[in-house]
Amino acid sequence: MNAAAFREALLKDGYTVIERSVAPNSSLAEHDHDWAVKAMVMAGSFYVHTDAEQKTYSEGEVFTLTANEPHREGAGKDGALLLIGRK
Repeated sequence: MNAAAFREALLKDGYTVIERSVAPNSSLAEHDHDWAVKAMVMAGSFYVHTDAEQKTYSEGEVFTLTANEPHREGAGKDGALLLIGRK
């Protein structure tokens, strides 16, 4: 799925959509959000580590998080550009 189709699907499913640029080699300590996340990596790489899974996502890959799911996250050496749906 390309970014335009992903954005359209998010909006149709009731998500608020934002784009986020993440600096190279940046990271955030464990935290959670009050909203569910469905996001696509549009450029670079981005990792998400939860209790259940530790994975790095590349361009075109999609990841999800449930509301209030503790996780750590960050970008690879080239940073990341994300298309994020929040619900």
